[in-house]
Amino acid sequence: MRNFRAAFSRSVLGVTFRKFKRKKLEFYRHRVHNEAVTQRTQEWLYEYLLTQTNLKNISDFKLKTDMTIEWDEDGKIEALKDITVTVYMKVGELSVDRLEFKKKSETISVDLFFSEIDASSQKLRNILPSLIDSMGKENFYYKEHNFQTEKGRKVAQPYGVKLVPTVVINAENRLENPTERQLQEEIEKAFSPDLMATKPEFFLEPIKKPVAELLAKSSITTFEIRTS
Repeated sequence: MRNFRAAFSRSVLGVTFRKFKRKKLEFYRHRVHNEAVTQRTQEWLYEYLLTQTNLKNISDFKLKTDMTIEWDEDGKIEALKDITVTVYMKVGELSVDRLEFKKKSETISVDLFFSEIDASSQKLRNILPSLIDSMGKENFYYKEHNFQTEKGRKVAQPYGVKLVPTVVINAENRLENPTERQLQEEIEKAFSPDLMATKPEFFLEPIKKPVAELLAKSSITTFEIRTS
Protein backbone atom coordinates (compact mmCIF):
# COMPACT_ATOMS: atom_id res chain seq x y z
CA MET A 1 0.00 0.00 0.00
CA ARG A 2 2.84 2.39 0.84
CA ASN A 3 4.44 2.10 -2.59
CA PHE A 4 1.09 2.47 -4.33
CA ARG A 5 0.24 5.56 -2.27
CA ALA A 6 3.59 7.20 -3.03
CA ALA A 7 3.38 6.50 -6.76
CA PHE A 8 -0.23 7.65 -6.97
CA SER A 9 0.52 10.89 -5.11
CA ARG A 10 3.45 11.65 -7.41
CA SER A 11 1.24 11.05 -10.40
CA VAL A 12 -1.66 13.27 -9.30
CA LEU A 13 -0.13 15.93 -7.05
CA GLY A 14 3.13 16.14 -9.02
CA VAL A 15 1.35 16.79 -12.31
CA THR A 16 -1.00 19.25 -10.66
CA PHE A 17 1.87 21.21 -9.11
CA ARG A 18 3.83 21.44 -12.36
CA LYS A 19 0.78 22.59 -14.27
CA PHE A 20 -0.50 25.24 -11.85
CA LYS A 21 2.44 26.42 -9.73
CA ARG A 22 2.48 29.69 -11.66
CA LYS A 23 -0.93 30.48 -10.11
CA LYS A 24 0.80 30.76 -6.72
CA LEU A 25 -1.68 31.84 -4.01
CA GLU A 26 -4.77 30.82 -6.01
CA PHE A 27 -3.30 27.36 -6.46
CA TYR A 28 -1.88 26.84 -2.96
CA ARG A 29 -5.21 27.48 -1.25
CA HIS A 30 -6.43 24.23 -2.83
CA ARG A 31 -3.52 22.19 -1.47
CA VAL A 32 -5.47 20.58 1.38
CA HIS A 33 -8.37 19.74 -0.93
CA ASN A 34 -6.10 18.22 -3.58
CA GLU A 35 -4.21 16.13 -1.01
CA ALA A 36 -7.49 14.88 0.51
CA VAL A 37 -8.90 13.97 -2.92
CA THR A 38 -5.72 12.12 -3.80
CA GLN A 39 -5.64 10.18 -0.54
CA ARG A 40 -9.32 9.25 -0.70
CA THR A 41 -9.00 8.07 -4.30
CA GLN A 42 -5.99 5.86 -3.69
CA GLU A 43 -7.69 4.33 -0.63
CA TRP A 44 -10.83 3.62 -2.65
CA LEU A 45 -8.89 2.00 -5.50
CA TYR A 46 -6.84 -0.15 -3.16
CA GLU A 47 -9.91 -1.21 -1.18
CA TYR A 48 -11.77 -2.08 -4.37
CA LEU A 49 -8.96 -4.37 -5.51
CA LEU A 50 -8.90 -6.08 -2.12
CA THR A 51 -12.65 -6.62 -1.76
CA GLN A 52 -14.09 -6.81 -5.27
CA THR A 53 -11.51 -8.99 -7.05
CA ASN A 54 -9.69 -12.26 -6.44
CA LEU A 55 -6.44 -10.44 -5.66
CA LYS A 56 -6.61 -10.92 -1.91
CA ASN A 57 -2.87 -10.66 -1.33
CA ILE A 58 -2.43 -7.45 -3.26
CA SER A 59 1.02 -6.96 -1.73
CA ASP A 60 2.27 -9.80 -3.96
CA PHE A 61 1.66 -7.61 -7.00
CA LYS A 62 2.73 -4.25 -8.40
CA LEU A 63 0.26 -1.56 -9.39
CA LYS A 64 0.44 1.12 -12.07
CA THR A 65 -2.25 3.77 -12.49
CA ASP A 66 -3.17 5.86 -15.53
CA MET A 67 -5.91 8.50 -15.47
CA THR A 68 -7.13 11.85 -16.75
CA ILE A 69 -7.28 14.71 -14.24
CA GLU A 70 -9.75 17.58 -14.50
CA TRP A 71 -9.01 20.86 -12.70
CA ASP A 72 -10.68 24.24 -12.38
CA GLU A 73 -8.79 27.29 -13.66
CA ASP A 74 -6.82 27.63 -10.40
CA GLY A 75 -5.71 23.99 -10.11
CA LYS A 76 -8.40 22.57 -7.84
CA ILE A 77 -8.95 18.91 -8.73
CA GLU A 78 -12.57 18.48 -9.82
CA ALA A 79 -12.53 14.98 -11.24
CA LEU A 80 -10.37 11.95 -11.98
CA LYS A 81 -11.62 9.92 -14.92
CA ASP A 82 -10.66 7.18 -17.34
CA ILE A 83 -8.76 5.48 -14.50
CA THR A 84 -6.90 2.28 -15.26
CA VAL A 85 -5.04 0.37 -12.56
CA THR A 86 -2.70 -2.21 -14.07
CA VAL A 87 -1.88 -5.14 -11.78
CA TYR A 88 1.29 -7.06 -12.58
CA MET A 89 3.91 -9.24 -10.99
CA LYS A 90 7.66 -8.83 -11.31
CA VAL A 91 9.11 -11.90 -13.02
CA GLY A 92 12.78 -11.18 -12.58
CA GLU A 93 15.51 -8.56 -12.53
CA LEU A 94 18.60 -8.02 -14.65
CA SER A 95 21.47 -6.26 -12.91
CA VAL A 96 24.72 -5.08 -14.47
CA ASP A 97 27.53 -3.56 -12.40
CA ARG A 98 28.94 -1.48 -15.24
CA LEU A 99 28.73 -0.95 -19.00
CA GLU A 100 31.82 0.39 -20.76
CA PHE A 101 31.82 1.72 -24.31
CA LYS A 102 34.97 1.59 -26.39
CA LYS A 103 35.07 3.38 -29.70
CA LYS A 104 36.33 1.28 -32.57
CA SER A 105 39.76 2.52 -33.44
CA GLU A 106 40.04 1.22 -36.97
CA THR A 107 39.23 3.38 -39.98
CA ILE A 108 35.97 2.57 -41.74
CA SER A 109 36.51 1.54 -45.34
CA VAL A 110 33.92 2.60 -47.92
CA ASP A 111 34.19 1.41 -51.52
CA LEU A 112 31.91 2.72 -54.24
CA PHE A 113 31.57 0.70 -57.44
CA PHE A 114 30.10 2.90 -60.17
CA SER A 115 29.74 3.34 -63.89
CA GLU A 116 30.14 6.50 -65.94
CA ILE A 117 26.86 6.06 -67.78
CA ASP A 118 24.09 5.70 -65.14
CA ALA A 119 22.56 8.53 -63.14
CA SER A 120 22.38 6.59 -59.86
CA SER A 121 26.13 6.12 -59.85
CA GLN A 122 26.73 9.83 -60.38
CA LYS A 123 24.28 10.68 -57.63
CA LEU A 124 26.12 8.46 -55.16
CA ARG A 125 29.47 9.95 -56.20
CA ASN A 126 28.11 13.27 -54.94
CA ILE A 127 26.32 11.98 -51.84
CA LEU A 128 29.05 9.76 -50.39
CA PRO A 129 31.90 12.29 -50.13
CA SER A 130 29.53 14.84 -48.60
CA LEU A 131 28.23 12.30 -46.09
CA ILE A 132 31.74 11.18 -45.17
CA ASP A 133 32.87 14.79 -44.70
CA SER A 134 29.97 15.41 -42.33
CA MET A 135 31.08 12.47 -40.16
CA GLY A 136 34.77 13.34 -40.24
CA LYS A 137 36.67 12.16 -43.29
CA GLU A 138 39.67 11.28 -41.11
CA ASN A 139 37.59 8.30 -39.88
CA PHE A 140 37.22 6.84 -43.37
CA TYR A 141 39.19 5.18 -46.12
CA TYR A 142 37.10 6.01 -49.19
CA LYS A 143 37.74 4.71 -52.70
CA GLU A 144 35.82 4.74 -55.96
CA HIS A 145 36.07 1.96 -58.56
CA ASN A 146 34.89 2.24 -62.14
CA PHE A 147 33.05 -1.02 -62.84
CA GLN A 148 33.40 -0.41 -66.59
CA THR A 149 37.12 -0.98 -66.38
CA GLU A 150 38.88 -4.30 -66.06
CA LYS A 151 40.63 -3.08 -62.91
CA GLY A 152 37.33 -2.06 -61.32
CA ARG A 153 35.71 -5.42 -62.05
CA LYS A 154 38.74 -7.24 -60.65
CA VAL A 155 38.51 -5.29 -57.37
CA ALA A 156 34.78 -6.00 -57.24
CA GLN A 157 35.07 -9.80 -57.47
CA PRO A 158 36.05 -10.54 -53.82
CA TYR A 159 33.11 -8.42 -52.64
CA GLY A 160 30.59 -10.22 -54.83
CA VAL A 161 29.64 -7.00 -56.62
CA LYS A 162 27.69 -7.67 -59.81
CA LEU A 163 25.56 -4.53 -60.15
CA VAL A 164 26.32 -0.82 -59.98
CA PRO A 165 26.12 1.39 -58.14
CA THR A 166 27.12 -0.69 -55.11
CA VAL A 167 28.65 0.53 -51.85
CA VAL A 168 30.70 -1.85 -49.71
CA ILE A 169 31.32 -0.89 -46.06
CA ASN A 170 34.19 -2.53 -44.18
CA ALA A 171 34.57 -5.13 -46.95
CA GLU A 172 31.48 -7.04 -45.82
CA ASN A 173 28.34 -4.91 -45.91
CA ARG A 174 27.21 -4.70 -49.55
CA LEU A 175 24.53 -2.13 -50.47
CA GLU A 176 23.17 -2.10 -54.01
CA ASN A 177 21.92 1.30 -55.17
CA PRO A 178 21.27 2.53 -51.61
CA THR A 179 19.37 5.68 -50.67
CA GLU A 180 21.12 8.43 -48.74
CA ARG A 181 19.23 7.42 -45.61
CA GLN A 182 20.30 3.77 -45.95
CA LEU A 183 23.90 4.85 -46.40
CA GLN A 184 23.83 7.03 -43.31
CA GLU A 185 22.23 4.30 -41.18
CA GLU A 186 24.74 1.65 -42.26
CA ILE A 187 27.75 3.92 -41.80
CA GLU A 188 26.51 4.91 -38.33
CA LYS A 189 26.25 1.21 -37.47
CA ALA A 190 29.89 0.81 -38.42
CA PHE A 191 30.67 3.55 -35.89
CA SER A 192 28.87 1.66 -33.09
CA PRO A 193 31.23 1.21 -30.14
CA ASP A 194 32.17 -2.12 -28.64
CA LEU A 195 30.40 -2.74 -25.34
CA MET A 196 31.79 -4.55 -22.31
CA ALA A 197 29.45 -5.61 -19.50
CA THR A 198 30.69 -6.29 -15.99
CA LYS A 199 28.89 -8.92 -13.89
CA PRO A 200 25.54 -9.18 -15.70
CA GLU A 201 23.16 -11.30 -13.62
CA PHE A 202 19.49 -12.17 -13.95
CA PHE A 203 17.49 -13.12 -10.86
CA LEU A 204 14.17 -14.91 -11.27
CA GLU A 205 11.53 -13.90 -8.74
CA PRO A 206 9.79 -16.74 -6.88
CA ILE A 207 6.17 -17.11 -7.97
CA LYS A 208 3.95 -17.05 -4.89
CA LYS A 209 0.61 -17.69 -6.58
CA PRO A 210 -0.89 -19.02 -9.80
CA VAL A 211 -1.09 -15.47 -11.11
CA ALA A 212 -2.65 -16.25 -14.47
CA GLU A 213 -5.52 -18.11 -12.82
CA LEU A 214 -6.18 -15.29 -10.38
CA LEU A 215 -6.21 -12.63 -13.08
CA ALA A 216 -8.51 -14.70 -15.26
CA LYS A 217 -11.11 -14.69 -12.49
CA SER A 218 -10.86 -10.94 -11.89
CA SER A 219 -13.48 -8.72 -13.47
CA ILE A 220 -12.66 -5.54 -15.36
CA THR A 221 -14.54 -2.46 -14.22
CA THR A 222 -14.66 1.03 -15.72
CA PHE A 223 -15.51 3.82 -13.33
CA GLU A 224 -15.33 7.57 -12.77
CA ILE A 225 -14.73 9.39 -9.49
CA ARG A 226 -15.96 12.96 -8.95
CA THR A 227 -15.34 15.27 -6.05
CA SER A 228 -17.54 18.03 -4.77
